[in-house]
Amino acid sequence: MKNLRINFKGEMKLVKKTFLLIVALFSSAVMGSQMVKASELNFSVDTILPENQREGSTYFDLIMEPNQEQEIVTKIRNHTDKEIEVEATVEPATTNVNGVVDYSKTETNVDDTAPITIKEIAKADKETVKIKANQTYDYKVKITMPDIAFDGVIAGGLTFKEVDDDSKANESEEQGMAIENKFAYSVALLVRQNETSLASDLKLLDVRVDQLNARNVIYSDLQNPVAKYLNQLNVEAKVTKKDKTEVIYETSNQSMQMAPNTTMAYPIRLEGEKLQPGKYTMHITATSGEDKWELEKDFEITAEKARELNKKDVSIEEDNSMLYIYIGIAVLALLMIIIIVLLAKKKKNND
Repeated sequence: MKNLRINFKGEMKLVKKTFLLIVALFSSAVMGSQMVKASELNFSVDTILPENQREGSTYFDLIMEPNQEQEIVTKIRNHTDKEIEVEATVEPATTNVNGVVDYSKTETNVDDTAPITIKEIAKADKETVKIKANQTYDYKVKITMPDIAFDGVIAGGLTFKEVDDDSKANESEEQGMAIENKFAYSVALLVRQNETSLASDLKLLDVRVDQLNARNVIYSDLQNPVAKYLNQLNVEAKVTKKDKTEVIYETSNQSMQMAPNTTMAYPIRLEGEKLQPGKYTMHITATSGEDKWELEKDFEITAEKARELNKKDVSIEEDNSMLYIYIGIAVLALLMIIIIVLLAKKKKNND
């Protein structure tokens, strides 16, 4: 009977522990879903496509005449039960280091090869708008086509981002919460005057060494000088010593895209290797559809630049080989001194 009570109590403890574990897991799942839900956008954006919209596009892709003026509208809907403030910007399309077109505000600009930029012809009515709970705001952008004729496309985009709540930001800082997620919504805005097809081109403007995320890279500045997108771009980059054929560094990427009249800083990541001073040649092989380019450019890495970047590269392991050599020499010297002293004492005692 005593053994039966003990077993029963043991089984009850096991059931209780199992129940608490299930409750804990369920609570974690609920909290996790709330965190995901809280990180989503509080608003949505719908494009109202006009009659001069090119067929088949869900973003703005307009055909306009010189001197023509037009107003486009995007509807911003607040999905929350409180008022929100949304920042809206009109920016030119650029190309980032990953070969992805970016329609938001960046440090990269459109090249001088562009006939005109989107910021010159598209003006928004406001930079920020306040939208009441569960309401919709018609965000308007006026486009004024210049009195010049050009072929190709002027590419840009509208980017919408909720303005941070300063009080919440300060509260988070006081509580030591350093993680902050920012979400934005971008809509492409393309403007052209005709459907003229342009020949693709690709240029290698410069090769230079720099850092990306505190790590050494060799950048090839690849330029798309044409007012058209360069689609399905495949690039293979190789670095050799000047006038040599042995490949020292190499990388390749497929299915990239470049915005019209932009330059992409295409990186070869050194993955923890030190930059070595010397004269080199960059070899670029690139394809887009049936087009192919073979590009080369000589460049030099100076000793000063190599030292500067190697010192700041967080992925380079410190070389302590010379320190180990000096320690070894010191130990050997100490052992020799001890042996000499012992031999001298032994000789003295024998005498």
